[in-house]
Amino acid sequence: MKQGTLNRRDFLKRSGLLGAGLALAACAPSAAPSGAAPQAGESAGAAPSAEGTPILFWFQAENHKPEYERRVDELNEKFSIDFKFEILDRDTMNAKFPATLMSGSGFPDILEQNAGDVVLYFKGGAEAIPFIPLNDALAASPYAGDALESRFARFTKEGQIYGAPHDVHPLVMLYHDTAWQEAGVDLSQVVTWDDLFNACSKLELTMADGQPRYPIMDGKSDTHLPARMMQKGFWWTDENGEPMLSDPRFKEVVEDWLRFKPFQVDRDWSNHVAMTKSGQVMSQLAPDWLYGIFKQGTADDAEFLANSPIRIMRIPDFEAEGIHTGTWGGTACSVPKMSPNATKALDVMLYLYFDNTEGQLETRFVETGILPPVVSSWEGQAFHEAEPFVGGQVAGEVFIESALDLPGYAEDWTTNTVVTAWNEQFPLVWTGELSLDEAIATAEKNARDTIAQNQ
Repeated sequence: MKQGTLNRRDFLKRSGLLGAGLALAACAPSAAPSGAAPQAGESAGAAPSAEGTPILFWFQAENHKPEYERRVDELNEKFSIDFKFEILDRDTMNAKFPATLMSGSGFPDILEQNAGDVVLYFKGGAEAIPFIPLNDALAASPYAGDALESRFARFTKEGQIYGAPHDVHPLVMLYHDTAWQEAGVDLSQVVTWDDLFNACSKLELTMADGQPRYPIMDGKSDTHLPARMMQKGFWWTDENGEPMLSDPRFKEVVEDWLRFKPFQVDRDWSNHVAMTKSGQVMSQLAPDWLYGIFKQGTADDAEFLANSPIRIMRIPDFEAEGIHTGTWGGTACSVPKMSPNATKALDVMLYLYFDNTEGQLETRFVETGILPPVVSSWEGQAFHEAEPFVGGQVAGEVFIESALDLPGYAEDWTTNTVVTAWNEQFPLVWTGELSLDEAIATAEKNARDTIAQNQ
């Protein structure tokens, strides 16, 4: 197992070898929820020059907003543009963008979407997809060979890349070391899911003050189940967009996750930071953006940070020598074919996402916890500094390790249909109202019926 930390010399060696082999123009397909619900219609922009090319940028994630606000002047000056953005909630964007395609007006020059929404436009051939393929622009850019190839796979269809990834979102495990140690468990020695189950089985599930204790916080299908799927080498749909629910491996991973039911509590977004700090929640799988939320939620608590009990480690796997990684969420940028300023928009988008000349991507990581997909940026000092939130561990290196082992996975317009079909049945399995076999069969049928109706 790839446990522990990655020293700076080893990192530079690994990333150098990896970067040399990346060729974004040749990415092949290899397989969600947006973070916040921003306010629709909000816009910002510095006073442009009178002759600046107008570039309109739509995005959803509230935690991306400070960076984009800060960089308006930089973008205007570098590209001679009039850069404006609008922040839309996910539902509004999912209604507004298709409406602009139908009307032929009002569309953005750059569109940043939840990763699971990008692939909804992958129905049909290349002529039907409303986004410009990025292969040529990437190959000609300064960033070719410097972005994590696996993160492009989900935005690729028939060899054409339609989305640039904003992030990697590798999963790690955050845990309350003191609470586990008091129960006689050194969680840092947990390597497999069996190890984690055995550790959970040793716990008293009631705290000293009578409150329940939760060894694991997670949604029913948020991180644990998809991570197990990735570790077994498959995803919700295959490379052709076909459902994978009837694959025997799917039943295997669900059964493995179900045995943790006595130790799990659903994610409580209102109280999760406080529950983690107190040790009521003892562990959870967390992507980089959620780690950033925890850091922000404890940033002003000097007493807590002086002796933080929180630690970070690679996630368990079925096998000790497995990949010990997963991912949750994602965001990608695309340029609509209807943009009258498409060439300029492509240049702006790639610079905004991938350029680290002035340490922009390091700043993104420090402010949000989000690991950028640009491998060379990981050499920056910010990714190799001790973090008080995790007791002085180097969190950035744990995320980098996980990112380097993250496989690519294919998605298509059918993927969300399959996920939705499963999520309608799984709660009934969780509560014992439906057998696993019945749930799988029903979800598979419903997904295939819905796909057939929408071909």
